[in-house]
Amino acid sequence: MISRSLRGASLAVITTGALVLTACSGGGDGEAGSGAITFGNWQWLETGRGDAMWEAVTEFEDSEPEIQLEKSETPFAQYADKLNTEIGAGAGPDVFVVLDRQFATLAEAGLLEPLDDAVADADLNATNDNLNIDGRQLGVTWEQVSYALLGNRTVLEQAGVDQLPTTVEDLIAAGEQAGEAGLDGFAVRHQMNEYNGWAYDFPSWTYGYGGSWSDGERLTIDSEENIAGVTAYKDVFDSGIVPVGDDASTFRSKFKQDQLAMIIDNSGTALSLVSDGQLSSEDLISAPLPFPEPGAHQKLVLAVNANGENKEAAKEFVSWAVSEEGQTTLRPSLGASVLATDVPLDEEFSEANPWAETFVELGRTNLSGLPDGFETEADPIMRGVLEQVERVITEDLEPAEAMREAQEALEQDLS
Repeated sequence: MISRSLRGASLAVITTGALVLTACSGGGDGEAGSGAITFGNWQWLETGRGDAMWEAVTEFEDSEPEIQLEKSETPFAQYADKLNTEIGAGAGPDVFVVLDRQFATLAEAGLLEPLDDAVADADLNATNDNLNIDGRQLGVTWEQVSYALLGNRTVLEQAGVDQLPTTVEDLIAAGEQAGEAGLDGFAVRHQMNEYNGWAYDFPSWTYGYGGSWSDGERLTIDSEENIAGVTAYKDVFDSGIVPVGDDASTFRSKFKQDQLAMIIDNSGTALSLVSDGQLSSEDLISAPLPFPEPGAHQKLVLAVNANGENKEAAKEFVSWAVSEEGQTTLRPSLGASVLATDVPLDEEFSEANPWAETFVELGRTNLSGLPDGFETEADPIMRGVLEQVERVITEDLEPAEAMREAQEALEQDLS
């Protein structure tokens, strides 16, 4: 998975810490497999879903009463930078969830504890394969989330839309119908001030037209397929159906409050939308993305801090999390995501959440949004791409020109 050297300010923090701590990495002074471990995850703060997830996680303590879990929670927008700084300085949580882009940088910096012994008895599925680096399992899949088109049934009915669109042209038409009814039509992230989330949301647009960021050897930012995806994105914004300026928190709230017809979002968000009671599972409907090809997924990785104070207890938790008991326990709170093993959807959950099956089906075909061969450089690549995409929708820059400029700048920066 990782084939190139790391660059950037965040990496400087990580690698400096790694070099300083090489001699002292080896865990804390506590008894192996006992004591308290801190678990870092921004998801603890998700309304409704976070509480359910923590309740599921702490069932681990029933099987290992000598180990206690302590919650470490940071909002998503600050989570990655804070974790990089803490772990690079030899601190941070014992076990944590990270997105695959951050996993790649931490793995390259030598700051993740190998988990081979901890997962030896687990029936891991293929989603874990690219988390094995140079023969060492440095992480396991916490959840792999797909993206789908989500609709608010109440709003769509008010707008006279009978079903979710299957093409971008139909998406625009449905959004315009919602506008005629005095409602917002469609929303997605679209601003650099939400870069961390947008960098995972956006690749589905270019992947949906057969694009990719590289061919394994060189960048392919300015490919015809990527330009087609950016063009479709621009067409949607040019149509006027998007409430420009609304961040994800705002448009998700509008969606739950029957003010917005459609969004493209992931399976974790879908579960959050129905977890606080504002939007019923019956009123949330889902469909594949309105693109010709499969979109991209977002992978969340469970890993252990190589310089943590209680590594053995942390690995005991990982071992439980990927066991049949752990996967079955975690499954309802993780909703329609793909987990580390092929544990099926909870039957009761499926019946209560008919929107979930779409995500399960999409999980079989969608692709990683990381650039092949440039995984550790995903961050500067996505920044370069999205800075140009933002210009496309704010300055009316032509998609072909935007992708060409991104290609040229990134080739120079990463050479």
